[in-house]
Amino acid sequence: MVGAGAKSRIRGLRPMLAVIDLPRAVRFYVEKLGFNCNAMHGNPPEWAEVERDGTAIMLNAPPADSIRRDVPLTSKNYQIFYIDVQNVATLREEFVSKGVEAGDMRVAIYGMKEFEVRDPEGYWLWFGEPTDEAPTACEE
Repeated sequence: MVGAGAKSRIRGLRPMLAVIDLPRAVRFYVEKLGFNCNAMHGNPPEWAEVERDGTAIMLNAPPADSIRRDVPLTSKNYQIFYIDVQNVATLREEFVSKGVEAGDMRVAIYGMKEFEVRDPEGYWLWFGEPTDEAPTACEE
């Protein structure tokens, strides 16, 4: 029996985002958000992995027409990739200093101090950390 008696454990989440322009997406994550590009495969590139502080995101480039047809920008309004951070206000300042359009800092009703960024492909990246501060944002 494989793994008999051994308890399994989920250790993390590494999303894979479908992108139309993989080199542009990698440049954004590296130059604007401070990630490292750990790997890129294909010529032209079809897959890459970016990572910062142990958090990785994979990017893949299926046929662009398929993405435009099957993953419209409006569908991305309902997909949020929430990244837990330490010193969220400092991270927002870093991003803004690099020309990133970052949302305002807020405290949500669920106890997170957070802000959001939309990447060049339209995906929402939310960055946050737990706080005891009173909420500043109303959920609609």
